[in-house]
Order: sequence, then structure tokens, then C-alpha cells
Amino acid sequence: MNPELRPLSPLPAATTGPRFALSVDVEEWYHTCLVPAYVDPQRRPSGLTEELDWLLPDLLELLAASGSRATFFVLGEVAAHLPGRIREVAAAGHEICSHSQLHFRIAGQSRQELASSLRRSKALLEDLIGQEVRGFRAPEWSFREPRHPLLGLVADAGYRYDSSLAPVVGAGRWSNPRRPYLLQWTDRGSLLELPPLVFGGPLHLPAGSWPGRLAGTAPILAAARRAARRGELPVMVVHPWEVSGRPTPGPLRGMARFVHETGRGGYRERFGRLLAAVPWVPIGEAAAEWLAVAQPSASAAADPSAEHIGWFSDTVGAPTTEAELARALAERPGRP
Repeated sequence: MNPELRPLSPLPAATTGPRFALSVDVEEWYHTCLVPAYVDPQRRPSGLTEELDWLLPDLLELLAASGSRATFFVLGEVAAHLPGRIREVAAAGHEICSHSQLHFRIAGQSRQELASSLRRSKALLEDLIGQEVRGFRAPEWSFREPRHPLLGLVADAGYRYDSSLAPVVGAGRWSNPRRPYLLQWTDRGSLLELPPLVFGGPLHLPAGSWPGRLAGTAPILAAARRAARRGELPVMVVHPWEVSGRPTPGPLRGMARFVHETGRGGYRERFGRLLAAVPWVPIGEAAAEWLAVAQPSASAAADPSAEHIGWFSDTVGAPTTEAELARALAERPGRP
């Protein structure tokens, strides 16, 4: 059943001022859906260079220098490989949310596969950081539109908000709402939708991809400030590899290379200016009033993963390597 799209009251700015939300999609440079063999661990070529182990602490320093905090949408695959780094992100005051278990497009998954991925990544991250994981973003924003028949699974898995429905051509739909709204189902709970920021007026260009990198700081800030003045919530998107300041360490061709490389030159400096211009905070913090309206699906209450929030944080010698995390997941109580 399709959800009803309900408008939301503008965020109050009288006491807090305009709000700006920053988000980070935590994935390696090779996690691109345009190269299916790269995102599938069973098909992935061996020896691809990995950067997140140094990119994440580098990005944390960059954010700290401007006093910025963000929501980190983390792949379950990455969390299993770098649990210590993800715990460092959380300890620095950033919000941890799910970017799915693997970087597969939604269209390539069955209902059962997606439901498993949503719950598995949520439980893994919650066990790792000892906090509730409230938000989800689909790889490549691949739900595409509010009427997607599997979107309700996000609410069923216990998430409170989604940030996948981009109002852009290609990765979303031009007709998708630019303003945050509530997705309300009659047969399940509700889900807050917080679309990624766009700029360029009727062109609806994504601020967090190659058009935003090419545009420079001024048009992105102008779009963000306009949205904030209207009581909306501008949600900026960035990937760690975008601000590395280094060449891509492996082969990409065709459209994958174009999307990945266009506008990369000098982007680290432009992103730094963007951070310094306005106060960026995590999505969950900026949207607190709206989150209070969203009601999780009744089926989420029965999810046994809720019993295990904080299990790692209460365990002496919490896992810091992929092998330790896998062993801990296999041994923890109440989990098959």
C-alpha cells in the first residue's frame, strides 16, 4: 500500500536559528553501483586499495576544525571491517546511521534480501556504538520515489527517518518533494523523509555530487540558506573520498569515472569553506521536532535486535578488528 505524503510544519528558528544538516556516506571509492563487480564482495577483484582507515580520521579532523558535526551513513560491510574507526566517529559526537549492509541498489534486491539487510546493518551498528540507529539512506538514493513498494520496509525495521528520496533526475525523480515530509502508511507506522539538498532552481541539481563539486561554494550555500530560512532542513551530502585531496587509487572507466572525478580538483578547500560558513549538525539533532512525530512500525517493536543495543559497549574488550567483530557477533546471546 502506498504511503500518504504529509507536509510538516516549518522548523522553529526563533531560539536556535536556521538549521543545516551535514551527512557523510561512509563507503570506499570502489563502492559505486556503476561497477557492479566492485560492490559485490563475491565478485570484487582482489587487491583494490582501501582508504577509509585513514580517510575517516582525516575527515574527523576537518570537521572538528570548523566545529561541524554530521550524520555518518555507514555501510555494514565497512563497520564490520573498521569497527574501531566507526566507534571513533560516534565518540567524536557524530550520529551513526545505516547505509545498508552492502552497496547494492534497491532494485536488485528481493523483499526478503532488503529486509534482512536493513535489520542486519541496524543491529550491527547499534551493537557497535551502543546507541539507537535512527536513520537510513539507500545506496545511490535508489528508492527513487515515495511510492516504491519496498520503502515501507525501512519503517518495519525500526528506522525513524530516511534520506534517500532525492528530487533529481536519474538518482531520484524531479517530482520528488524538496521539502521534508512524513510518509504515513495505514498498515504500518510512519517515516520521516529528509531529502538531500538540491540547487539550481528548477534544474534540481544535487548539491552532494559532481554538479555540486563543479558549482563551487556560493550556489550551494545560497540554496542551503534559502531552505533554512523557510524552516526546511538543507541536508548536504559528502563522501570521504571526495575530500581526500588525492587521485583515485584504482581503475574507474566511463560514467563511473565521470561521476567520481568531475569537480574533484580543489574540492577539499571548497568543502572547508562550506563547513566554515554555517553551523552544520547531524540530521537527527536538526530534525528533533519532526522525529517526535514519526511513529515506528508496530513490527519493529518485535525485532529482537532491540534487546542487544549497547551489548558491545557493556562488554570488556569491545571488538576493534573485523575478526573480533565477527567472533563477537557469533557469540553474543540471543542471536542465531
